[in-house]
Amino acid sequence: MVNAVPQSPAARSLAAALIDDPFYRTVTVACGDDEAARMEMLAVYFELALAEGHQAGRVDLADAHGNGAAIWTTDTPAAQRQAAYAQREAALRTLLGPQGFTHFTAIVGNMEQALGQHDLSKAWYLSIAGVHPAVQGRGLGASVLAPGLAAVDHAGAVCFLETYNERSLPFYGRLGFEAAGVYKEAVTGRDYWLMVRPATAG
Repeated sequence: MVNAVPQSPAARSLAAALIDDPFYRTVTVACGDDEAARMEMLAVYFELALAEGHQAGRVDLADAHGNGAAIWTTDTPAAQRQAAYAQREAALRTLLGPQGFTHFTAIVGNMEQALGQHDLSKAWYLSIAGVHPAVQGRGLGASVLAPGLAAVDHAGAVCFLETYNERSLPFYGRLGFEAAGVYKEAVTGRDYWLMVRPATAG
């Protein structure tokens, strides 16, 4: 059973950090107004995402207590990435329920279509990043991203992310990301930003 997936502190921290994000609210539509159920569903969702990250890229934790995490898709071989994604997708079909999974696939499809306007096929992808609200403001957001960004630079790679949170743009800007486009996502009905960090010269 998907709901039997153990929930690590990092998964629970990501759930607390991202519960109000339009994407995650839309894919957890099965929870209705039950925020406790939504938190539980998201903790499992992020546990699956962490497992995929370990298989298909890299995972960095904010601290030893699992107060946050960053999940990257890297230059891992395509077949390995596809296998990890397929495994998570199968679990999400059960976890999210029919409507939630339909929303998930539609939103992912819409965002991939927007990405087609950019040459990011070889770029690293910061798919998920978050720090528990109780410890935000202590520099953990930047520190959890630092190892991944150092690896990006060592590889001489471009990296990118997508965010629905306009207030996060200055934070990512300080880390070298530049806004490459703003798009209206049809399922959530909300704008999101594509941010790209150019490869570091030398």
